[in-house]
Amino acid sequence: MLILKNHDLTEYNTFHVRAKAAYFVKVEDKQELPELISFSKQKNKPIFIIGEGSNVLFTKDLDIIVAKLEFNGQRTKNESENEILVNVDAGKKWDDFVRWTVENDLYGVVNMSYIPGTVGAAPVQNIGAYGVEVGQNVHEVNFFDTENNKFSSLSAEQCDFGYRNSIFKTKLRNKAIITDVVFKLSKQKKFNLNYKDLKPLEKSPNLSLKLLRLYIGKIRFHKLPSPTVIGNAGSFFKNPIITKTQAQSLLNKWPQMPHFTLGENVKIPAGWLIDNLGLKGFRMGQAAVYEHNALVLVNLGNATGAEIVKLANFIQQKVYETYKIRLEPEVNIL
Repeated sequence: MLILKNHDLTEYNTFHVRAKAAYFVKVEDKQELPELISFSKQKNKPIFIIGEGSNVLFTKDLDIIVAKLEFNGQRTKNESENEILVNVDAGKKWDDFVRWTVENDLYGVVNMSYIPGTVGAAPVQNIGAYGVEVGQNVHEVNFFDTENNKFSSLSAEQCDFGYRNSIFKTKLRNKAIITDVVFKLSKQKKFNLNYKDLKPLEKSPNLSLKLLRLYIGKIRFHKLPSPTVIGNAGSFFKNPIITKTQAQSLLNKWPQMPHFTLGENVKIPAGWLIDNLGLKGFRMGQAAVYEHNALVLVNLGNATGAEIVKLANFIQQKVYETYKIRLEPEVNIL
């Protein structure tokens, strides 16, 4: 393990905010994880695992151990005529894996093209895009149990995947470090075009994985600013899920409000709620709501994490005052 003291985290978060970690550790091999736990106990400091830093907001210097998993291999675990199981290390960039599936004509995760972050972070948040969630393609998640100091695994069913949620955010929060994920991918041609933005492709006579990935890329790059150009962490808030009764009450007042039925509940786009308040482009100091997407908060240059949180709190307050809906951050705030 490479251990760095009082290490600057600016380059390790896509908001590009300044913060330092008491210790920054690069873990080159999963077999080093027992050593990481031992170091944590020795220093009496908790561990925060960071991937690409694309779903985190640092608000201050951190008296903790920030660890980055550097192992990023990939192996075929099992293969049949119709499907393939692929074991991918936690440190691999998520989109590198998605691109590989497209290049090898494997179906399942293409809708999640260009999502930043690492493979290890994907099941924690149960990332999703354009009608597909990662939990739908997970076969097994392998992890290091930090309480019992041993390697373990869970089937997809045991992971309790839900909307932007999993067992790794609930029962196993701060108790598991994901080491690798086994994905189940299909060799048979099957596209998921249920999401409204993808509907135009239903009539495409030559639809392919490469064409779908290109199409999704154009949509994403229009809606989401590149973190290399302007600091951001993508969607800052979760889309709230409310009761049908509450949704109907809101629709009576705002009949144009987009809404999606989920069983007995209704999902409302958080971006619409914010945009409807006229907050697109709104700024507080160097923190702002992105002018092209109200769901994205951006660092205009030298914003602190505290400034961005202040803006987020302001938005939450205005949304609650208007709609009686409490927005929850999708981003981890430290």
